[in-house]
Amino acid sequence: MTANSPIIQRHRPEFLHNKPHFTNLIISEAGKQVHLSGLLASTAEGVLVGEGDLAVQMKYIFDNIRETLAIAGATPADVVHQRIFVVDLQLAQRPIIQNAMNEFYGEAGSATSTCIGVQALLTEGAMVEIDVTALTPSLVG
Repeated sequence: MTANSPIIQRHRPEFLHNKPHFTNLIISEAGKQVHLSGLLASTAEGVLVGEGDLAVQMKYIFDNIRETLAIAGATPADVVHQRIFVVDLQLAQRPIIQNAMNEFYGEAGSATSTCIGVQALLTEGAMVEIDVTALTPSLVG
């Protein structure tokens, strides 16, 4: 961590039900915030990727989030909050969602997270939309 690095403290209070794939409380100090709007699993041309496959769509979105964060000089370790919107969310999908999150965050530490079941998204066949907020010491071009 350099002198210009954001301070991100992740906490799992003992009185809360702590899960391994997200952090309940993050306290941070940083000069710059990065807000990434909700992404779907679609190419730059708008073609849906992984139709009917939640795991494929989540991996594609998290890969795009990783690449987009890099533009701002951020990584998954800098993400402090995410929202995941899943069409017709079912409890049986929890392992798919957890695995995608664990793969994205790795050992860097997870973000605070909200997962919301929705009736539909604005692209036919899209099963999931994810937005994130990250903290970074400085933005690049």
